Amino acid sequence: MEDTDLTPKRAAVLVASESVADAELVGKLLQDEFHNVRLSTKPDFAVEDFEAHRPSVLVLAFDTLEAAQRYYIGLYRLSTVVHETRHRVVVLCNKHDVWTVYDLCSKGHFDDYVLFWPATNDAPRIRMSVHQALRIMTVKAEAGDVAPRAAPAGVSAPPAPRPARVEAQTDTVVLGATLADAQAAKSAAQARQSTSGQAEAASQPLAVLIVEDDEFQQKLIGRLMNGLGIEILFAGTGAEAIERMWERKPDLVLMDVGLPDTNGVEATRKIKSIAQFGHVPILMVTGHSERNIVVESLKAGAADFLVKPFDKNTLHEKLRQFMPALAAS
Repeated sequence: MEDTDLTPKRAAVLVASESVADAELVGKLLQDEFHNVRLSTKPDFAVEDFEAHRPSVLVLAFDTLEAAQRYYIGLYRLSTVVHETRHRVVVLCNKHDVWTVYDLCSKGHFDDYVLFWPATNDAPRIRMSVHQALRIMTVKAEAGDVAPRAAPAGVSAPPAPRPARVEAQTDTVVLGATLADAQAAKSAAQARQSTSGQAEAASQPLAVLIVEDDEFQQKLIGRLMNGLGIEILFAGTGAEAIERMWERKPDLVLMDVGLPDTNGVEATRKIKSIAQFGHVPILMVTGHSERNIVVESLKAGAADFLVKPFDKNTLHEKLRQFMPALAAS
């Protein structure tokens, strides 16, 4: 086995994610200190990216812990070299998954985790985690321990060599499988996703998050939605709004312009910067309609406005406009 350079300037680091923006964010945080960082953002080429880069440190920057697990188990099931590649795995998680990922790390499924989503309050922590991974690998190598890491639970023997990748004219083949396998897998996945989405939509009511620090206004807007069968969520600050969205992703947000910890424009900008919430429409609620507020809100990603005072009919019209499922009911 070749000696692997584990110095920060040469050690291979691979950042894997389904989001180009997330991968680029993590990559930028690392590139100042680690000069051999690569990004892997196309699921179709996950195995090829790993095998081409042979990372000493693999950073999993996925939206959910489940996605990170699927990716990593998929590598072991499909790659012919991951079993023999010495590497350590750092997974980025949100606060709701901390204990779960801690348990996975303690069992050896991953090596370390960083509480990273939705806010990078301790951005240097990810750099330190990579430094620590390289130090541990260096100490082990000096002690003569150059064995590759064990496969995740549920994965045993290395896979047989994959057939040559068949290039499709319009769709990339999934993880090096043959074209027929890829098309079959794609169709099955779409069917499962459609069924799962329909089941989830049927089991959960539509949800609207009201971001308003005035309790009277919260109750007033909530009463105006009575009879629509909507689950109503409340947040009194911008920070609380993001927390509530992680707990239960709403179908629409009513955002007050004035909040105690920030303003509604900045809160909207932060929400829209999170990939999982980018498609959720945000309606700004304001007592005035100055041009600068309108312009800045639209730039931040707001979909529309509600100017106080508004009545029940106006609110219902806006809700139906931005929640098609409500309009169809």
